[in-house]
Amino acid sequence: MRNSEYISKLFRPPLEKNDRDQYVCLDKNEPPFSAFDSIDGMFNDLDMKMLRIYPDLYDLYEKLAKFVGVDVNNLLITQGSEQALKYVFEVFIDENDEVVYYNPSFAMYDVFSYHRKAVKKYVEFRDDATTKVEDIIDKVTKNTRLFSLINPHNFTGTMFTLDEVKAIAKHTLKTDTIFLLDEAYFHYIDIDTVSLIKEFPNLIITRTFSKALGIPGARVGYAISNPENIELLRKYKPIDEIDYLAGTVGKKVLENAQKILEKNVNQVKKWQQIFKSAQLKDIKYMDTYANFILLKSSNYEFHKNILLENKFLIKYDFKQKCLENCIRFSIVDDENMQKILDLLK
Repeated sequence: MRNSEYISKLFRPPLEKNDRDQYVCLDKNEPPFSAFDSIDGMFNDLDMKMLRIYPDLYDLYEKLAKFVGVDVNNLLITQGSEQALKYVFEVFIDENDEVVYYNPSFAMYDVFSYHRKAVKKYVEFRDDATTKVEDIIDKVTKNTRLFSLINPHNFTGTMFTLDEVKAIAKHTLKTDTIFLLDEAYFHYIDIDTVSLIKEFPNLIITRTFSKALGIPGARVGYAISNPENIELLRKYKPIDEIDYLAGTVGKKVLENAQKILEKNVNQVKKWQQIFKSAQLKDIKYMDTYANFILLKSSNYEFHKNILLENKFLIKYDFKQKCLENCIRFSIVDDENMQKILDLLK
């Protein structure tokens, strides 16, 4: 079969107009606040005039290396962490290679697996929407070319500790498996896995500016690994990793990272605690470590519809059993969070 015929069978959402502007959109795990709620000024006239030239990103690499605590040769800047994930699949996965990741998971894992004609194998969540290290060890074998762990998880908000991540890394090293650690939400937890890249040559970490750093619209992400892996990933990058405006935004964010992170992380933890402590009829609060609220309802249609009718666009109708009758919504500003809480009460 010609590759074009194979690719044509993959469904991707068409370009179409939507009515999202009619809602408070809380369905995409976006941050509570923009980075520029914490930064005075955005672009000046010189920034705009510099669009005449192609970007030079070395200064951004240096600032990012200092922020992460690595050398510039341990980093590759990408268009969101999504592009970093794509590069990992392109470099390491061939036709019929086995890839293992969670179900549910970031939607693009299925797309990248399809592109590479890989054999997919899922780690399934238990009925309480949790998993254990042994669930992963059971699925990842010497036949597994790549295993991806999202930590914290983008659907359930569950997380593994540093010791647990290290145990998984040891297992993947033993099975000669690439360990792709997707850390889009890592700013919301108190562990840092970067030191593991020295111990585990198979480990590639991806992170983003789209969550706690507050600029999902700029599409800035990065990969962290040993220089050998980074050099391989660089083979797939375009001439310029990201555009001039995204690079300028990224530098301004890194220069103000501490106050941006404090504002977003504190807001998330505050409202998670409020909802956890609230007396909500027919609703069970589910502990999460990402930037959203996850609730399981025994009066699901009512709770779903009351939020939609009040123009809160939430994530709902999950297909997986572990998330049956669940609703999920991003944590945003106090006014809208209070409105949601009052509706659910």
